[in-house]
Amino acid sequence: MILKPLGDSAWLIEFPDEIPPDRVMGWVDALEKDRPAGVLDVVPSFASVAVHFSATDGFEIRKWIESVKVTDRPPTGKEHAIPVVYGREFGPDLDEVAKVAGMSTDEVIARHSGAIYTVRALGFSPGFPYLSGLPERLRIPRRGTPRLAVPAGSVAVAGGQAGIYPFTSPGGWQVLGRTGLSLFDPSHDPPSLLLPGDRVRFVPADEWEPAPEKFSTMEDLMGSTWIEVIEPGGLTSVQDLGRPGYQSSGVSPGGAADRHALRMANLLVGNDQGAAALELTIRGLVLRFHGSTTVALTGMTGRPRMVADGEIVDFSNLPDGVRAYLSVAGGIVVKSVLGSSSTDLRAGFGGHDGRALKSGDRLAIGNPGCVPGPGDWHAGRADKSKAQDIELRFIPGVQECWFSEEARRRFREKIYQLAPNSDRMGARMSGAKLELEVPREMVSQPVACGSVQVPPDGQPIVLLAGRQTIGGYPQIGHVISVDLPKLARAWPGTPVHFREVSLDEAWELRQRAELDLKWLRTGLNLL
Repeated sequence: MILKPLGDSAWLIEFPDEIPPDRVMGWVDALEKDRPAGVLDVVPSFASVAVHFSATDGFEIRKWIESVKVTDRPPTGKEHAIPVVYGREFGPDLDEVAKVAGMSTDEVIARHSGAIYTVRALGFSPGFPYLSGLPERLRIPRRGTPRLAVPAGSVAVAGGQAGIYPFTSPGGWQVLGRTGLSLFDPSHDPPSLLLPGDRVRFVPADEWEPAPEKFSTMEDLMGSTWIEVIEPGGLTSVQDLGRPGYQSSGVSPGGAADRHALRMANLLVGNDQGAAALELTIRGLVLRFHGSTTVALTGMTGRPRMVADGEIVDFSNLPDGVRAYLSVAGGIVVKSVLGSSSTDLRAGFGGHDGRALKSGDRLAIGNPGCVPGPGDWHAGRADKSKAQDIELRFIPGVQECWFSEEARRRFREKIYQLAPNSDRMGARMSGAKLELEVPREMVSQPVACGSVQVPPDGQPIVLLAGRQTIGGYPQIGHVISVDLPKLARAWPGTPVHFREVSLDEAWELRQRAELDLKWLRTGLNLL
């Protein structure tokens, strides 16, 4: 096995592509057995396992990984029959796959449904199964440019893999059909219908029946203090620091796109740093407060302010960029789903009924703690440089060597622009094309926040808080953790350039950022 850094907050264990599933799962069992403090997730894929951690220095985590004793797991798993309506509007790529494979569409359907598949990993979105066992003739490359929205239930192939999209989401796989079967429900334990080691058969069907309505997580949580949404703003959702621990089921850790700003906002009103707050995007919202309280709106900077019972407050102007965070003393109270209050907007769960806020929504507020006194002061560091572009520091990616020398040079020297179709899942770049030395399809493997994926169109995508857990595009670099808030705040069209740093420097910068928040907490305690 080979151990590589997956950014500055994860290690990637790589195996030969032909490694059997029971060997990979043996590693997972060994790593899960005695996890040290700071290990957040152990995520398997076809021929790799990622170990995500919260520690600011990953050397001790590496030593632990190298010390584990591994045995193979005996083959286990259930068999599932998945009904599929092939072709028509449900399978828009069926004709193209048949053309490339040199077969009729009926032959494609017969081969696809005649195979027995094994679930090798869950990722990309909650419950998304990566399946081995695809017939050789159906091993078709991914689409050159990913679709922005692949419908829920889409049954697709890419390279040597098959899979099913549990939720509507971006994706570059070739879609052959659609199923109405629900693959993920966070109220179940485990939340995913399919698990690594399970077997899958696709059964052709004549009619497509949609999955049941999305689960609701709303409860009557109102107390004496609550807030009412008058105008919801551009895109406002409830977020905290995310839900680590479920990446092996394909659940994104999610949480705030700018974790530093959320933590600062909570400290300013006396909350725990991970309390639920509102993430405001593009344009803020207007709220009516039922009960007096203290709030703070932060980007790079912020300060607390008091609001009176019945007061209407306009937060529409964001202070420092495209996103900001509004915290309320006591925190936003919503039902916890898989250990977190954060909203998974793609999967439609968590937060306020799994969606962005809209006019008329009511949000409960918790009991406040020790709130710092307001005054003529603010926290944070304003950006006074007025730079024309933002610098993103990175460490080399796990597939950097796959790219041509010219592509590696362009990535370090050229200026990119942040594309308008960027979102919480990823910051899409527009600029110099990055090409592989030799065109190739890769086996899907774990990704992390900051992973810089390059799809076949050559335009890099920096993964953000709403990222998938596993991806199939080569990673040329990993943006370091402390620079991700820059992307969370940046407006479309912002020029971006990348600069390489060492892993040691990345860890040192993480330690400094943590120290800044500790000093902020100490100073606020004095107030």
